[in-house]
Amino acid sequence: MTINDQSTDVPTFRDEANAIVAHAFRNGPIEDLHAGKQSELLKDPSLSRLTDDEIKEVMIFACREVAGLLVMREKNTDEYIDFVLRYKRTFCSQWER
Repeated sequence: MTINDQSTDVPTFRDEANAIVAHAFRNGPIEDLHAGKQSELLKDPSLSRLTDDEIKEVMIFACREVAGLLVMREKNTDEYIDFVLRYKRTFCSQWER
């Protein structure tokens, strides 16, 4: 099976993108930053919302996770497709496609 066949059990490019973003960004350290209480300070666009250390952690995590998914896509396509479809159902079913 190859990625982006017309079969319904094969993810589209958008399904892949949604799964990768959900896994590498949304369900990573950024979720901890997002989980806090709302603050009036967040309404001021002139103020930073993330520290340099926080954004560094987010980006390192995301790059590591995306690299792992790319290796999986190359070396174990069936496992990758299962991962994308599982993420599509679990985390991305309401996302734009």
